[in-house]
Amino acid sequence: MTDPTTLQTLIVFALVWGAFIASGFWEAYVEGRNAWDKGKLGWKIRIGSFVLSGYHFFLFIVMYPALLALPFVFTGWNTKLFGIMVSAYASGVIIEDFVWYLVNPAVRFKEWFTSFSDYYPWIKFGGRKIIPLGYIVYLGIAILSWYFIWR
Repeated sequence: MTDPTTLQTLIVFALVWGAFIASGFWEAYVEGRNAWDKGKLGWKIRIGSFVLSGYHFFLFIVMYPALLALPFVFTGWNTKLFGIMVSAYASGVIIEDFVWYLVNPAVRFKEWFTSFSDYYPWIKFGGRKIIPLGYIVYLGIAILSWYFIWR
C-alpha cells in the first residue's frame, strides 16, 4: 500500500472524530450524571485516585483500537497509516470526553470545572482547574505520533 494522501488523512480524522462525537452523545445519554466509574457494573481497577471501570476498558482499550485496526486487514501494514490512526484516536478521546459535557442533558457544562469532574486528575494553577491531565497526555500522544511516525 502506498502512503495515505493528505485527503485520505483528513478523511480518516473526520471519520474517527465523527465516531467519537457520536460516542460522546450516546455515552452522555446513557450515563446521565453517572460520569466515569459512577454507577457502572462490573470490575474497577484503582490506581491512586484514578479508576478504570471494566466498561471504559472494553470501550477505549479493546473496542476502539480493534475497530481502528480493521483497515490493516485489507491493506496490510502501513506505518504512516498506523501513526495517523494513533493521532486520530488519541485526539478523538479528548473530543469524546468534551462532547459528553456539551451534550449531556443531565449535566451542565459549567460543572466541568467543579468537584463533579474530580473523577479524573486535573492540571491546576493556584488551586483552579485548568485542563484534565488526560487531555494533555492524549494530546501528547497524538503529537508524538504525528512527529515521529507520519509527518
